[in-house]
Amino acid sequence: MIEFGEGKYKIYLNYFKIGDELLVIIYGGEKPHIGSISICNNTYPFSISFLGHKDYIISHYASEKIFKKLNSKVIVICGIHIENATKEDIEILINNSKKCVEKFLENF
Repeated sequence: MIEFGEGKYKIYLNYFKIGDELLVIIYGGEKPHIGSISICNNTYPFSISFLGHKDYIISHYASEKIFKKLNSKVIVICGIHIENATKEDIEILINNSKKCVEKFLENF
């Protein structure tokens, strides 16, 4: 597991290698959940999110970044929530999520 950030801004990244492919789960904040899923193989990522959730911003970014580096099919599930999040809260969460992805790719 990879972690980045502190307190309500802490993000976790877990992954499972399934053959030559990857399942990546990114979650955190005050109330982790399943908000979106993104799939990437040899095409542009495809993302689906639950109504009202913007977690696809992170799952979409992560799936594309991971695929480009590893050239392997990847599914990313993401769910991060802070109650009444401000624009600054969201920017911190996105940045911390990107840091988790970077750490993952450095160590993979």
